[in-house]
Amino acid sequence: MDALSKLSRETQVVLGGGVLLLILSFFPWQAYSIFSVDEWHGFVGILAGLLVIAMLVWEVLRLMGVDVSVGTLSPGLVSVGLALLMALFTVIAFLNKDTFRHWPAWIALIVALVVAAAAVMRARAEGVEMPQARPAGSGGSAAPAEPAAPAGHTEPTDEPSE
Repeated sequence: MDALSKLSRETQVVLGGGVLLLILSFFPWQAYSIFSVDEWHGFVGILAGLLVIAMLVWEVLRLMGVDVSVGTLSPGLVSVGLALLMALFTVIAFLNKDTFRHWPAWIALIVALVVAAAAVMRARAEGVEMPQARPAGSGGSAAPAEPAAPAGHTEPTDEPSE
């Protein structure tokens, strides 16, 4: 228990919220009479649940100090990416189960959003650079374009004119 108290508040929220979200995924998200449906019903719900498991496994590997390289991505960027994808698919699963919605769906929605926010705050505190979108009209070039010369204006030359 002492090891958990040494973790940052954001890491505690991500781990605790992930475990709570995994537990809530097995509760009925829709309930009517004796029939119920949990988050794991349907493709989006399965994907959201698998992302919660992947996020928890990744976080435990980070805590244990296991060096898992994912291309050029930093571990903090992978963590925030998994958390944001988990939140996105949890929101979609929540919206997909819109009739006879039961209380675990509401709590899971709130927990998923809090976990995603905590993961973003932790990534910023760790100095993770978030990918930036290119401005519209950049044309995919890495270097900024040189400004065009005004029309009718010519550059002076060192050669004498004839």
